[in-house]
Order: sequence, then C-alpha cells, then structure tokens
Amino acid sequence: MANFTAAQVGLSYPKGRDLITKIIPIARTDSSTPKCVLPKDAVVVGLHVYQATAAVTGAATFNLGWSGATTGLINAYSMATTSTGLANPGAQTGTSVFTKLTADQVVLSTYSVGTSTSGGTGYVAIEYFIAPSNEQVDD
Repeated sequence: MANFTAAQVGLSYPKGRDLITKIIPIARTDSSTPKCVLPKDAVVVGLHVYQATAAVTGAATFNLGWSGATTGLINAYSMATTSTGLANPGAQTGTSVFTKLTADQVVLSTYSVGTSTSGGTGYVAIEYFIAPSNEQVDD
C-alpha cells in the first residue's frame, strides 16, 4: 500500500484514474455464462447491481467471476423479492475486487433460482481502470 506524506498529497498524488464501465445482463438461465472480458492489468474498483424485477416467491442469488475464481467479483448476491433498483453488493463483493488482473479474464455469471419462480433479474455495471504494468492499485 502506498503511503503519501502530507507534502505529497495534492493534484498529482494520489493519481487520478479514468474508469471504464461494462454493463452486463443477469439472466435466470445463466450457468457459467460468459458475459464480457476484462483485460490484463485491469483493476475492478466498482460493482453496481441494478435489479430490474423483484424475484417472485423466494430470493434468487448469482455469482460473478471467472474460471478458477467464480465468485471473484460477486459472491451469492441476493435478488430480493421486495425490491428493485440500484445497489452495491456490500458483503457479497468478491475477493478479486481492487486486485490487478494478471491475464485477460472472461467474466462468467451463474444464477441460482432457489425457491424463486420468476423475476430477480437485472444488470451489473463493472467499473475498472487499466494500471500500467509497473503500477499497482494505489501507485
């Protein structure tokens, strides 16, 4: 983790980052379904779930990640029966967020309907930046 002195903090430190956003649909039929590709050196810094339709009869969940880390971005996010709208995954945020990717990754979505009979679908906005090869997330 980078440490800045009070004298260094200013317009140049910490460095400003331009974010790239990919928006992907989440469907009830997702089963390790490819959704997008995140490039090598990407650092995911934001995830936003938009639940377009409430789940019916029971909550459903989904995971978002890639081969070898299927919950790397989102782990068992609940698509509730009582709400729609925009939310951050909070405690369901995966461990690969704020970690620099070492290779291109195909993002996969896996949906578990649970006792839900319909609904519980929406979108995920993935925000990331590309860190130069000699930098980490906070350089």
